[in-house]
Parts: sequence; structure tokens; C-alpha cells
Amino acid sequence: MIQLSENKIFIGLDNRTNVLSCNLESSRPKSAEEKLRANIAANMILQGIQKIKTSHELYLWCEPNLCESILFSSKKLNINTVVSVEHINRGGLAIPNSKDVLEILKIFDPDLFSVRIYFEENRSRLAEELAIDRIKNMIDLANLHNKGFIIDVFYGHKMSQNQLEKETIIKGMEKFINEGIRPTLWGIRRTDDELFDKTLIGLANIDNDLNNNCIQEINSNENSIESKAIGLENFAINGDIFSDTLIAWSTKQIMENEAIENIKTNLESYINTLSSNRVNKVEIN
Repeated sequence: MIQLSENKIFIGLDNRTNVLSCNLESSRPKSAEEKLRANIAANMILQGIQKIKTSHELYLWCEPNLCESILFSSKKLNINTVVSVEHINRGGLAIPNSKDVLEILKIFDPDLFSVRIYFEENRSRLAEELAIDRIKNMIDLANLHNKGFIIDVFYGHKMSQNQLEKETIIKGMEKFINEGIRPTLWGIRRTDDELFDKTLIGLANIDNDLNNNCIQEINSNENSIESKAIGLENFAINGDIFSDTLIAWSTKQIMENEAIENIKTNLESYINTLSSNRVNKVEIN
């Protein structure tokens, strides 16, 4: 079972990115050729990760449709994995049921699995109750199979002017917490509103003395990661950081070995700038 006391870096190759498309448009791979190229790209990322020496515990956070082979390879190499299961769509409900989750666990045997959630103001009470019920069932399944479960709360990085959306997200998390929902980890994002970020960190760690019950995604375009560090232990690095390298490889500007080395160097750079020191719990004012 995942231990919350350890510093973790999650490399996001799930539905938060289309980096495996290896093209400027970042369109999702559709044809057999595009999917094959995506598979090769994913394996290069895996090889780059194998070369890294770090005190952090690394996790590959993958979407099974495009990362099937590296999910199997990772288990053989004792590399930690997270599988992203179907998420809640905007305007409707698409939460996986217990059968879907059991199939994922049986096929891939990940260390954790995740579900992405969009909190919306106008979702019906019936849909909300169904979502809560299914998520509780998934947490029970995770506990039964000794797996971790992540609720990945989705929203954009620019939130300072989005007061209504911020209130909706905060109310949504509060509702889940009041319903007794306690995932292994909450997935949140670093935004341009530090007070909002701290509020979500406080909610995610409401039962903890440390800030280790959530993962904060780092914007791949952010240049000064440490300047806004607020004492978290677990981070997600968006797979977009590999875009330039994979595009150069797919257009034959660099060879595969050079691409793997670039992936390693790029990832090491991000990991080395992350502040993972423990601090006192962020309080909610």
C-alpha cells in the first residue's frame, strides 16, 4: 500500500496531456501509425526514467489506451504506476463502475488508480449522489485490493478571475469530505491564485498534520517552480515537458538515444527544482 510519508513525483501521461501525439497540433493519436508512434514515445519516456537517480519515489501516471505496453513493462522493472480510469465528463456523468475498476486492477495491477472529476455548479442532485456512491465503492475496492485511489480534481491554471468556479470547486471538495470520502491522495493544480491553492491544500489535508495527502500538478510552462512552493511533498509533472523532444524525434531531427537522454535531463531538471520539505499543515482561514 502507498505510504503517505514518502516524497513522490508523478509523471503525468494520462488524459492531462496529448504529448504522445508527437506533433505540434497535440491532437490525440487515432490511426494505427499514430498509436504505434505514441507507444514508442511512451517507451522512450520509460527508458529516460530508468536512468534517473533521485531520492523521490517516481510514479508513471498513465492512460491505459496509449500506455498499455509501458504499464506492463513498469511492473517488470518495479517502477510504480497509476492508471487513470474514465473521468466525470462536463455536463454529464461518466464515472466507472466497480466492474470497470476491477478489470483495470486485474489487467494492470497498478499501485494506484485515479478518477478525474469536474465539479460543476448545475449538476443535478441525482447525478451528484450517484457520483458520491460510485466513488465510495471505488475507495472500498482500493482498500480491499490494497491499492491507492486518487481523486484528480480538474480545473485550469488561471483562476484568479474565476470566483464562481473557485467557489464551486471548494464546495465540491467540502461536500465529498462531509460525505466521508477520503481518497489516498487528492490531485490538485498550481494556479495563479495562491490563496485558492492553499485552501485546496488545506481541505485535502484536513485530517493530516502534514501536506502529504495531495499531489499538486506543476504547469509545464512555469519557469520558477520554487518561488511559489508551499511545503508540499507530492507533485505531478505534466508530460508536456517532453513535447519538444518527442516532436524533434518524430520529425527525425534527433535520434532515439538522444531523445531518451533529453527526456532524462529535462525530467531531472524539474525534479531538482521542486521543494519537498515538510512544513506545518496549511490552515484554512
